[in-house]
Order: sequence, then C-alpha cells, then structure tokens
Amino acid sequence: MNGLCNGPSKMTAKYFKKANIPFSRLHDMRTHFHACCDVPSIFRNFDADENDPVNYDFTLSDYYIEKIKECGTDIIYRLGSSMEHGDFRFHNEPPKDFGKWARICEHIIRHYNEGWAEGHHYGIRYFEIWNEPDTCNPNRAMDGQWTGTPEEFGEFLSVAASHLKGCFPDLYIGSYPSCNILSPEREAFFRTVFSILRKNGVPIDFCPWHCYVDDPERTKRYITRLRSLLNEYGYEDTFLICTEWNYFWVRSGLWAEFELDGGEYLFEELFTTASSEVGAAYSLAQMITFQKSEVRVATMHRADALSMYCTMFNIYGVPQKQFDAFYAYDALRQGKTEVSVSENSAHPGVYLAASADGDYACIAVAQYRGAWKNYSFDVRGWDGETVCTAEYYLTDDRHGFAPVHMQKGPLRTISFGKYLKANSILVIKIRKNG
Repeated sequence: MNGLCNGPSKMTAKYFKKANIPFSRLHDMRTHFHACCDVPSIFRNFDADENDPVNYDFTLSDYYIEKIKECGTDIIYRLGSSMEHGDFRFHNEPPKDFGKWARICEHIIRHYNEGWAEGHHYGIRYFEIWNEPDTCNPNRAMDGQWTGTPEEFGEFLSVAASHLKGCFPDLYIGSYPSCNILSPEREAFFRTVFSILRKNGVPIDFCPWHCYVDDPERTKRYITRLRSLLNEYGYEDTFLICTEWNYFWVRSGLWAEFELDGGEYLFEELFTTASSEVGAAYSLAQMITFQKSEVRVATMHRADALSMYCTMFNIYGVPQKQFDAFYAYDALRQGKTEVSVSENSAHPGVYLAASADGDYACIAVAQYRGAWKNYSFDVRGWDGETVCTAEYYLTDDRHGFAPVHMQKGPLRTISFGKYLKANSILVIKIRKNG
C-alpha cells in the first residue's frame, strides 16, 4: 500500500531505500528526465516501422528505471502519455492506428522484460494502459489525456488490451484509470467503455483508479462503487489498484477557486497542508484503509522532488512529514502478517493496524481526526509474562517520526502515556527480549 508515483532523484534515492518503497508507478516523469517512459518519448515517429529497434530511443527511460530498480523498488509501467497542463497539448489525441500503438507497447515490454533492442530482464509484472481518459474537459481539444469519445476509448482499449494480453498471458494488463469514479459524468464514461469491453470479450486483469480526497471514509465509497460496477459488467475477477492518491480538499468549485485572483495562495495552502503532519496522518490513515480493503496495490502521487504536486519532498529533496507515513507503513510491513484489530479499540477519526512476525510486532496509529486523548492498547497473543521492548515513534506538529519513549517488561496493555493529538502518527515497534 506504500507505493509511489515516479522514481527517486539523486537526493531522494536514500529515502526510497530507507522506507523500502515497494512500487513506483511510471507517470508524469517530467522533472529531470523530460517525459521519459512515455510511449511518444520512446517511439517518436508514429509513422516509422514499429518492428525496427532503430526507431526506439530508450536512453532516458532506461536510466530512469535503472535508478528505481537500484532502490529495490518494483515498477508499474503506465503505457501512454503524461498529463499535459498549460496552454499546449501534444499527445492527448487517440492513436491514429490502435493496432500499431499496441504493437509499439509490445516492443517496449519486450525491451524491459525480454532483452529486446539491447534491453533488460526486469520481470515487470504490471502494465497500465493510458491514464485518466475521463477528465472530461468541456474544451475537448484541451483535455489533458484523451480528446476522443468514450466509445473510441472502449474500442482502443479492446484492441490494446487484447493484443498485449495475447502476447504476455502471464503479465497483469490493466486499464481504465478513472480520475473520479464517484462523479456521474465519469460513471457514464465507465459504463460506455465497459459495455464495449464486455461485448468484445476483452480481458482486464486489474482496474486502476484515482482518489484525491481528505477523508479515508470517502475512499471506502470509491472502492465499493468501483467493485460494484466491475461486477455488473462481468469483471468480478478484475482486481483493484489505486495508482494515484493524495490529500486533497473535497468541495464544490475548488478548481474554480484556484483560478481566481490569489488562487496561488490557496494552492500553496493545500500542498503545504498535505506536506505537514496533517498530510502525514491522513496518508497513514489512507494506507490502512487500503490495507483493510480489497485493494492489491496503491501508489501515492507523487514523489519527484521538483514538482509542485510532490508533497513528500521539498525542492531540495528533503523529506517532509508526509513521508513519515511511509516509514510508519514500512514498520508494519516488516511484521509481514496482518494482526486482527478489535473494532472496539478503534475510535472515529483514528485508524489502527498491527502486524507480527516471529519475535517482532508493530502497532501503527493514524490519529487523523479523532479526539485528543490518551489511547491504550490491549495486546493479546503473546504470553503476558514475556519480557519485551517497545519503542515508540511519533510524528505530530512538534516531532518528525522521532523516538519518544521506550518501555521494557511484560506487555499486556500498552499506553502511550501522553495525549495523542489529532493529526499525528504513533508507531510502536515491539520485540521479544532474548
């Protein structure tokens, strides 16, 4: 659940390694390596012969992916183009030949998995077709990803997904990365696309989707709705991957507010909040929400330190408090096995998860919007007389994943001993002594 969009810079690679980031989704790589990994960046002349390696330029993409793999991080490869903002669009129209586009992607996959064109054998398993075809800009020519109709996207996806799954039956080929499945307009787009996919018998291994909210309870609605829609169209076995998420205010007319005079200050407030202890507590709460759902993988958008949309590093590559949530979740992953948490131990606005592995256990608490109080944890499963050491790590408005307490002895009940503020993270790492 603690994957990221984009790879590391020279300054942030050590933090990827420290937090053991499991996945990097390749989308919007525009900072140091302009739009690398995008299909038009690798195969620049669509009229050229797609079977000739000389027509592909993998130079920047190879370097970018190599640096990700050096961190021990796996890849979700988005096949398509990065989101286009501003006053110009270059790659937002449907491919003029769907079959050829699919064959180009076939060769990109063979380059990274089968060594084609002096390539690699990375064993990348997840390939996501396109990104946010349903942004539905009223000015269709200026849509950031797809200017075509839902019907055209359904036919395009039918050709691309069928071809790639036929070439690589053991890989996960997925699509329909919706920007907001709870929007009636986007749901209508989804229904049109999946009615075409169903008619054409198109295999879809996973359905990616995006979730920009400020309340994990709303995230549960996304998951429930998307599962219901997939089942309705006969895609019961298609699993869910959230390929973009982050802290974002949910209120009507917000994007219009950004366009008003002074909107830049509102934008700054939003992203500053996401970088702070508020975003940290939210992010851990969101990952715990994913963990307790059917979502198989989640990647937070985004981790490149030179983008204003990057809320976990500043422009110098210094990790912000939001990144503490990823340290916290890694502590959970070290436990390997999820431990059940009693519903009675949870409180509104407080998100709790636990794990264990042999002589190690971890409790992670996201105090996002709960009451400012002392919380106690009734720990069961280990002999109450076993001597343990518990180390406490805290992120709040004054601490940045700092060790704040250590407790030794038999641990039947764990109490932090301090008030746990709203917008804070508490991680308790427990080890049996001896």
